[in-house]
Amino acid sequence: MKKLMSFVLLVAVVFSNFIYVPTTASAASAVTGTVIFSGSTSVNPLIQALAEAFMEKNPGIKIIEQNVTGSGAGISDAKDTKSVVDFGMSSRNLTSAEADVLNKIQICLDGLAVVVNKHNPIDEISPAQLYKIYTRDSSALNWDQITGSYKSSIKIAPFGREAGSGTRSCFEDFFKADYGTALTSGYDIKLDGSLASTGVMQTSVQNNNGAIGYMSLGDMDDTKVKALKVEGVEPSKFTVADGTYAIKRPFLLVYNKTKTITPAAQAFLDFISSADGQVIIDKMGFVKNNLVRVKATDLILRSTAINIEPDSSFSLAPSVVPSDTTNQKLTFTSSNSAVATVSSTGLVVGVSAGSATITAKTNDGTNISRSCKVTVADPVTSVKLNKSSANLEVGKTLTLKATINPSFATNDKVTWKSSDTTIATVSSTGIITGKKAGKVNITVTTDDGKKTATCKVTVNKK
Repeated sequence: MKKLMSFVLLVAVVFSNFIYVPTTASAASAVTGTVIFSGSTSVNPLIQALAEAFMEKNPGIKIIEQNVTGSGAGISDAKDTKSVVDFGMSSRNLTSAEADVLNKIQICLDGLAVVVNKHNPIDEISPAQLYKIYTRDSSALNWDQITGSYKSSIKIAPFGREAGSGTRSCFEDFFKADYGTALTSGYDIKLDGSLASTGVMQTSVQNNNGAIGYMSLGDMDDTKVKALKVEGVEPSKFTVADGTYAIKRPFLLVYNKTKTITPAAQAFLDFISSADGQVIIDKMGFVKNNLVRVKATDLILRSTAINIEPDSSFSLAPSVVPSDTTNQKLTFTSSNSAVATVSSTGLVVGVSAGSATITAKTNDGTNISRSCKVTVADPVTSVKLNKSSANLEVGKTLTLKATINPSFATNDKVTWKSSDTTIATVSSTGIITGKKAGKVNITVTTDDGKKTATCKVTVNKK
């Protein structure tokens, strides 16, 4: 079958609480048994193609599909501890409740092609137009209302998938997560049909000039239907792999956590990840694991505002989210390198007093940026008073002068204090006033560094 595009077979077989160790070819060939799959109609063609080649090499093992009616069926069968099914096939992610019960093996990343009849001249559609079509908005009931489509008023016939379908879940999730507005409750009632399989969807769109639908890109036959660009991006193995095409979903094999994978099932999993399995995947038009690119969704810095001194440093300790982002490289810039510089790893070094903004930006095309405001201050090293001791009469005043070192220190603020205000007081500017006879210590303290100096004052009677 000719295919327009192809998709990612992410055969990094990952088990929860299970270390995946492929068996040897000789050991696998000696295994006998039956491996039973159920569930997704989208995943099933891929499993069938791999199973056919696998059984030729391993005649003692049979691969059987049953109850291939949708992801919901595969997940239900896998949850049932009495079921004979080894793996449920799902074309959607597990819910948190399902993940409590099931282990999952992601075997590929698939995309959803938005497809129309081959006679439709349209090549591209926006999420807003799709939303209007699937919610039956009056401004999108005929194709001549959609830019680039038929000029005549051919009725738009939107088709969806049945409830419980992973393909349908992916399509609906696109509106909730990417478009930002979920399809209205009960929208499917107004559609021209909620179809039971990928094959039925393709046939329905092929045979109806006004039809629009969605289906697995890997299973799409471009001689029968046409795939549209979405948000200006053409669906392809490359745009799905690098994350630029938004409508995508995982292909999963799921099994109950209480069950142990049989030797026959393990042999088939080994085949999927083998060189022979990868060749089949490639010929089918799916993308090998090494083409998958995980895009950054966030960038976190250790701090958004710091105070440092000249010649001191501070690491911003940047982290890209998610942690498995393929391209972790960042670009750092300083708004004023005379004040502060920054290295390629996010190490900020103070140069001279002043302010600067350090900006980090992702290099994987997402252009996510985060900033940190840096204040560089010349620190106070000491403070001295013009007198270390002084005499003062009751009712008289004396002014002390504080000198901060270095003279160019950024923060030159000080605080004055008397050890006994009944003998002498001191103002915020260092003016001492004698109150009664006695001895008192007048202390000045810098705000920066808490450096101190003291003058011993004797207050005498008049």
